[in-house]
Amino acid sequence: MKLYLYEFVGTFGFVFLGWGTIVFAAPFVGYLGISAAFGLAYTAMCFAFPDGHFNPAATAAAALSGRFHTKNKIRTFLNTLGFILTQIAGAYAAAVSVYYIYSGKTGYVPQGLAGINIVDRYTLSAAFYLEAILNILFLCVFLSTYGDSKKRPLACGLLIAAALLLSYPATKGSLNLARTTATSLLNGEEAMKQLPIFWGAALAAAVITGVLFNPVINRKTKEISD
Repeated sequence: MKLYLYEFVGTFGFVFLGWGTIVFAAPFVGYLGISAAFGLAYTAMCFAFPDGHFNPAATAAAALSGRFHTKNKIRTFLNTLGFILTQIAGAYAAAVSVYYIYSGKTGYVPQGLAGINIVDRYTLSAAFYLEAILNILFLCVFLSTYGDSKKRPLACGLLIAAALLLSYPATKGSLNLARTTATSLLNGEEAMKQLPIFWGAALAAAVITGVLFNPVINRKTKEISD
């Protein structure tokens, strides 16, 4: 149960600080500030909870690579699903908290929330391709530093910041299914229609990197090639 609590709190902190920066401070900090906020938030949460994933795609990739597993495959599947649901719950709690605070602003008028992952100036296929590439890069960093409490926080945080700088104008920089799902649930029909694009890109990246970093699959592939 402790690990689930870590996932909830860590994902909450990541989304609250990152998306909160978009909602409250985007005009003042710009793309650079938004990217830094997400990167620093992820780094801080990783230092606080070294075993945390805070990202459904990261959990899926870790499971497929053999880094997040038990002797029982059913148990591994249930743990993976439990982590993913906990991450989404933590992200949703953060999104609702940000919305509640923002709606208390003097003169607040409901007109949609900033920073929701909606593609409006690019084709959906281009958005899918961008998100898939960025997710693959992030998951490569995540898996290659998995279990290293010194390298992973900084490495993953820097990658997230760089990826947000590039992708925010195109897709509002998803790179995290928990955050995208939670904020889409608050924003209504248009965001929910495009949600499968982000899930598809991230899960495809999880499968690719999970296979790439799985030592059992790599060993069998090498035996066949030999």
